[in-house]
Amino acid sequence: MSDKIRHHPDKCDLAPPADVVSGAKSVLGSIDLDPYSSPDLNRLIGASRYYNREEESLEDIIRKDWYIDDVHSSSKRVFIGAPTGAALTRRLLNKTLKEYRKGHIDHAVIWIAHNEAIIRAPWIWDFPICIPFRRLRPMWYDDELDTFRSVSPSDWSAIIYLPPVQHDQFQTGLSRFHNVFHSMGRIVFNEYSGENDWEKSYQITCRKAYDFHS
Repeated sequence: MSDKIRHHPDKCDLAPPADVVSGAKSVLGSIDLDPYSSPDLNRLIGASRYYNREEESLEDIIRKDWYIDDVHSSSKRVFIGAPTGAALTRRLLNKTLKEYRKGHIDHAVIWIAHNEAIIRAPWIWDFPICIPFRRLRPMWYDDELDTFRSVSPSDWSAIIYLPPVQHDQFQTGLSRFHNVFHSMGRIVFNEYSGENDWEKSYQITCRKAYDFHS
């Protein structure tokens, strides 16, 4: 029984696929902050700073400012690896957008493990998104073998990029994201990005305005 449990870890304990992490580091340079992680997961991700979800609730993490001071880094490169659940992922995505708009994030790579999160946060189509050709395999830390092991996912996932807003860095960031991830899947960048006409359609369909805060 114990062996069965070890080989079927809880989804919330999963880390992003190793190739997504290495790709994020290639795009960002390095990872300054992972706001939803754990000591075990950070063995793979290697963020300079992270919020430990084993000690802080999602509400605590969302309430705080994800500001990275100069003691840690001035570039504010963030990686988001939401492990599971469309509702949880939506909240992390909306919080990431809020911090990005406030200037607390320069650029970010986001891995979503639950495909339904795409329809829960329609604003992501304003940014480049990589739809992999095949399902990516998340990782989990096997403390008995002291190594990360992959698992077969039940859902397909995607990678989203929030590029720097400065014009010169914007084009460089887009180019890096495309060069790194285009071999993993099709990269889509909506020609209507930045327009908010989808919000009216969302309100008609869902009979309420989209809530960017939850």
